[in-house]
Amino acid sequence: MFVLTLIILSCISVNEARENIRSLNVMDFLQPEDTDHLCYLPLANQTHHCARQCVKGDNRICYYRMVHENYAVLSAACKDCPYKMEDCFLPQCVTADGFEKGIVTVNRRLPGPAIHVCHGDWIVVDVDNRMPGKTTSVHWHGIYNMHTPYMDGVPFISHCPIPHDSQFRYQFRADHVGTNYWHSHAGLSKLNGIQGSLIVREPLDIDPSSKLYDYDIPCHTIFISDWTHVDAEERLPGLRHGDISHDTTFYTINGQGKYRDYNGVLSSTPQKIFDVHKGYRYRFRLIGGVCTQCPARFQIEGHRLIVIATDGYSVKPVVVDAIEFFSGERYDFVLHATREVSNYWMQVRGMDKCFDRDVCQMAILHYEGADLNVPHSPRPSVFNYKFSGVVLNPLNAACQQGEGGICVTQLQSAIPMQKEIYTYKPDLNLELRYGFYKPTRKEEFYSDTYDSFIQIGPNLTMRAMINNIQLLTPSSPLTSQIEDIPEDTFCPNGTDGMPVCPENSPGICTCLSLVYIPKGAVVQMVLIDTYKGSLSHPFHLHGHGFNVISAGYLPPELMNAKDIDGLLRTRKLQFPKSPVMKDTLAVPALGYAVIRFIANNPGFWYFHCHFMYHHAIGMGVILQVGDTKDHPKLPKGLPKCGNYLPPVNVK
Repeated sequence: MFVLTLIILSCISVNEARENIRSLNVMDFLQPEDTDHLCYLPLANQTHHCARQCVKGDNRICYYRMVHENYAVLSAACKDCPYKMEDCFLPQCVTADGFEKGIVTVNRRLPGPAIHVCHGDWIVVDVDNRMPGKTTSVHWHGIYNMHTPYMDGVPFISHCPIPHDSQFRYQFRADHVGTNYWHSHAGLSKLNGIQGSLIVREPLDIDPSSKLYDYDIPCHTIFISDWTHVDAEERLPGLRHGDISHDTTFYTINGQGKYRDYNGVLSSTPQKIFDVHKGYRYRFRLIGGVCTQCPARFQIEGHRLIVIATDGYSVKPVVVDAIEFFSGERYDFVLHATREVSNYWMQVRGMDKCFDRDVCQMAILHYEGADLNVPHSPRPSVFNYKFSGVVLNPLNAACQQGEGGICVTQLQSAIPMQKEIYTYKPDLNLELRYGFYKPTRKEEFYSDTYDSFIQIGPNLTMRAMINNIQLLTPSSPLTSQIEDIPEDTFCPNGTDGMPVCPENSPGICTCLSLVYIPKGAVVQMVLIDTYKGSLSHPFHLHGHGFNVISAGYLPPELMNAKDIDGLLRTRKLQFPKSPVMKDTLAVPALGYAVIRFIANNPGFWYFHCHFMYHHAIGMGVILQVGDTKDHPKLPKGLPKCGNYLPPVNVK
């Protein structure tokens, strides 16, 4: 029998919280796995489950079991699918896009089981690793993990990775309202299938957008995954003469879709259908669960989208015709079902380098009463693709008048900003210059070093860096075992307190880049892209949200933190009145971005490029917020891990 110890933090005082510690049978709080198929939200007093209409003061314990295991697309669970369509919906049948391959899954679902809770609920997840020879973890993307940084799910930062045949219990508060998601942060398992949605609702009388929609239901969560027909590991570091791209080749929408084979024949697997009734307004939640480089454009045939939130933060509504999103971003929009009763294409299309290769996927918006066939219009492809309208978040656009786009910097927050964000001079102004280093063949292969790299051409390897440092993952978690990490693992600090390479380092260096931030500091981070190309890197901050102050392009001589800060203070760069909040932001290629946040969540937090292959080879830094004495006390029994290098004794 499982036993759980919980501290109910919603109590009035710390003393009362301590008095309310008790052990519970978690099976009494087990949630269903198929919440993402629920097309209504029951009233709170009509269900004991956590997917419900939220009521102030009604906080619950929401327990989930997640079994991570090797699995397969079109396994024996699918019987005669795709030749017999009803078999494609049998329990534990994963169809993806119809290409048979080995994958990893959580509870034999793609995406994994959805979590739908209310703000303030306690989320308890038991992860059971049944993947032979693989470790795993789960990061709760968008959740702050205030008071529980050891539950953030980043191996060797927040806790040890979860070994094969082991279980690990996550327990944390649903402390960030909005559209979030969970995904593996161990290895490349996210692209292979380990991810799912995590939606945190609030009472309607608190939601600033509640009057704009009639329904907000779990089955209107749109989960976009990029998809390949090979294991993700085959592309790290990558091949020289085969498929050398680190872009995606396919997409799935809620784990479903179709693909064209080499003969141009479309697979017969089902594609996702989203149902609406004419005359109503629906809130949809779009999750960019993609891992690779190409941004994706989402649009719905014949319908405009009223965007009301990004990354869980409410914005003043804007009306667009399409949304471009990057890895880790989320957007909420309202759809007015006012068109003729019929079926309409939902389209996700890869942009930039993926556009010409027709990397796309379709779902169907189905009006109740229409026939259940596909839409009457031709299936979209790059050959019949025509678009005219307003795009939110267009790739590398300046969003000037007449360009037909709305940039993230033009969105306005719908919630009051903390006044400290508007301070004339932030406490810290951190410059993070990122890009790639091209090592010579001798540096990479003949100097007795083993630095991570990616292969992006027959004779071109690249190493990722921030401020000339390729992040080295520690051997033990910073949160729980910082004293066990060898001193020479850490980068030395420069005169400004920022990590630097050791003296006499050729080109770039590999070390543990740890940036200290005093508790409560107002932090300004200036991100500068130094690598030539069209690639726009999305950066994600763990443990905090941030305000987007500025982004775009400047003359090269001004592309530094000091000058950009001066331009903001003199208002030569516009400082927005209500800067949008996010936790993931795509920086324009060869451009800059300025973000600000208040470091009010003590702990060790990862800040990294969210392209999976980039942070896997070191494009990230770790932020230490507050002294270790400010960090929350660790729970008893947290697993330990690290190097085993005893002395060699000779008798």
